[in-house]
Formats: sequence, C-alpha cells, structure tokens
Amino acid sequence: MNCRPKTVNLRRLASHPARRLGRLLSAGRPARPLMARAFGHPQGVGLLGPGTDGLLRTLFVDAVVDRSRTTEVVLTHTDLERLFPEDIDQFLVEHYDSGLNVTATLEDAIERLEDRAANWNSHETATRSPILWLAAPGEDADVVHDTLCSLDGADIIAIFRGAWPYGPTHLVDADGPRQVPSQLELLSASEAIGKLTASP
Repeated sequence: MNCRPKTVNLRRLASHPARRLGRLLSAGRPARPLMARAFGHPQGVGLLGPGTDGLLRTLFVDAVVDRSRTTEVVLTHTDLERLFPEDIDQFLVEHYDSGLNVTATLEDAIERLEDRAANWNSHETATRSPILWLAAPGEDADVVHDTLCSLDGADIIAIFRGAWPYGPTHLVDADGPRQVPSQLELLSASEAIGKLTASP
C-alpha cells in the first residue's frame, strides 16, 4: 500500500465544484467559538514567554481559517513577519483579504480600528464581526489603552505581545499557555502556513 501523500494543486482543488459545494454546505453549520475569546479581556491582554509567538500564530490561524464565522484581524506588517518568517504576505492577501488588515504601523492599526468604530451604528451591533487585534505596543501601551477605552462597546479582542499593564498578562510556555480552558496544540510557522494554504 502506498502511503505517500499525493501532490495537490491547491488552486485547482479550491476551485473544484465539490470543494465549492462543501463550502456552501458548511455555511449553515453553527460557527465554532473564536479561540481568542478564551484569552480576551475588555482592557486587552498581554502574552509573555517562549510560546508567545506560537499562541499568537494559533489565534491568527483560527480567526482567518474558519469560514463558518467572520472575524476581522488587524495587525502590523512587522507583527505578521514576526509570526511568519517565510514570505507569505501575497498568499494571505490573495486568500484572506476580506478579513485581514495588515497595516504599516501601530498608528495605522489604531486608525483602522477607529474608522471601523466610526462606521458602526447601533443597528449593526448584533451582526457586526468581532475584531482580533494582535499587536506589540511596547512603549505605546498608554496610547493603545486609550484607544481601547475610546472604543468601549466594540467587539475588539486585543491580544498583545509582551507585558500588558492595563489588564492580565498570561505566561505562555513553549508547549502552550499555563492557564487554558482546553488543551490546544500550538502551531509552528510551517504548520500554520500548511493550515492556511490548505483552507481556501
């Protein structure tokens, strides 16, 4: 028996009628909860430790890959490059552009969030998508905190790389977070890329 995996053309597979039918059928299924919610806090949350990038990658992939729910992800190009050392920017833009906002700077990310909030109205509250904001505020923590406070009521899940002085900071070991609601396997950069390229 030959157990070697076959080489598959991903573009052809994604455009295959059975694949499109599978996407249509899965549209009626209830959405899985967004994994980032397990770590979220109204004032944002920080992550420290050797598993920080692995957890951020895992939350990123969970947010963009699951098509049964809509989640907007906001992060800077620098943060994206830290999570994915390989050059996958073009792939992400081609396949996940509707929910992915990669900005040049932290200030641009803040402007994006403020613009989104300014366009919301009270009638959209039940239908608008959550926003996962991944950032490394560093010395700009006070500006980031002010932004979160000004957007109070928006469904923003802010998860930051590094200690976070305005909310909890979780220690993430190399094999995952110390306090986690359920066991999860952290993704390496190559595993995350594998899931991203297999999804569309």
